[in-house]
Amino acid sequence: MAAFKVARDFASWPVGAKKRRPPTAPTSAFRGHGCRGLTAAEAAQARILACRRIGRDSLRGVILARSPFASYCWRMKPFATETVKATGLTELQRSLELDRIYRKGCLPVSACRRDSGQFRVLSWNIERGHAPARIAETITRLRPDVACLQEVDWGNERTGRRDVLEFLAERTGMLGLFGIEFLELNSSRRSPKFAGGGATGNALLTKLEPVSSFRVELPPSLDWSRAAEDRNVPGSVRWRVRRQPRLGARFGIGAELAMGGRNLFVCSLHLEDKLGGVRGRWAQYVASVRAVEARRGAAMGVIAGDFNTFDCRLARFVTPDGKATAHGKPASVTEADWWQGTLLPSIGYADPFTSAEWTFCVPPLFRSKLDWITIKGAEVQSRGIGPFSSSDHRPIWADLDTESC
Repeated sequence: MAAFKVARDFASWPVGAKKRRPPTAPTSAFRGHGCRGLTAAEAAQARILACRRIGRDSLRGVILARSPFASYCWRMKPFATETVKATGLTELQRSLELDRIYRKGCLPVSACRRDSGQFRVLSWNIERGHAPARIAETITRLRPDVACLQEVDWGNERTGRRDVLEFLAERTGMLGLFGIEFLELNSSRRSPKFAGGGATGNALLTKLEPVSSFRVELPPSLDWSRAAEDRNVPGSVRWRVRRQPRLGARFGIGAELAMGGRNLFVCSLHLEDKLGGVRGRWAQYVASVRAVEARRGAAMGVIAGDFNTFDCRLARFVTPDGKATAHGKPASVTEADWWQGTLLPSIGYADPFTSAEWTFCVPPLFRSKLDWITIKGAEVQSRGIGPFSSSDHRPIWADLDTESC
């Protein structure tokens, strides 16, 4: 009965309205891992009843058409009542290949190599590319030789079914390299802001023709294809996965660029933020370092991207991850400070920014350095942070002297 009353009051609020504690159950709150004041069974029942009364569909199975992603299908078992209904793959999604690197745009023949000297690297999470013209304008103004981009959309409804990297390559006159991170499955629970139907991934824009390009598969902290039904995953994470059903995994995209007598290896990463914490993100970063250094002649390396290094006391109020002290990190020390002062020096990479130079904020309280340009084998001459421009992250850039080392 208690569960029914909580569900009734929770479901009675209009969609989009701010949810306050139900008057009939003042000690209950639909947040974190459950409902305070109820037993575990009552809390679970309350969630199911609330979902039913709000009118959200239940999922009895996921229909996946034949595609290069068929290897994931056998793991997609029928979900519980709370899980949202997902449709099959779109025509575009069925045509895509998970392990392929797609080229966008083209370069003149003279762009195959350049003499050593100053080389500008930019890193930017473009938040899917909702305003590609403004993004292209910002990139052109910052004049990078190579840009490491994250959250780049291709064919999703939320970005007008646009091939964002193709647009950016044409506008900037650079060559684009794109790799798929996730297929964004259509779902009745997705809001227009997150509407899928296509793919999202990491990308590189470069003014030099790559000698080679490669994918870096990262150890998973979260299995997106199974997490919605995995009771070992915190409830708040399962809820977020159900809102954005996906196929795929976190990865990095890299390229080898000829710089005089040496080659520069650049890799764009987007590390997991939903689960795994400091330990999971560091394991993914180390995997990318090993992949880059395994390439022949990798004397100079740049690994950049959105590392999601947000762990701090304030962030723990809204995240379920309890691994805040992984790798010896004191709970009082922020993750960005620990990366900067302890973890990166242990493997010979360095980031030219201080941990106080934030790139992401949630007004009015939270600011954090989530974006990094980590470098090995080259000196940094200058660096800077660009303005917010159509993304929730600020772009960062660094000028490298590739002759001094």
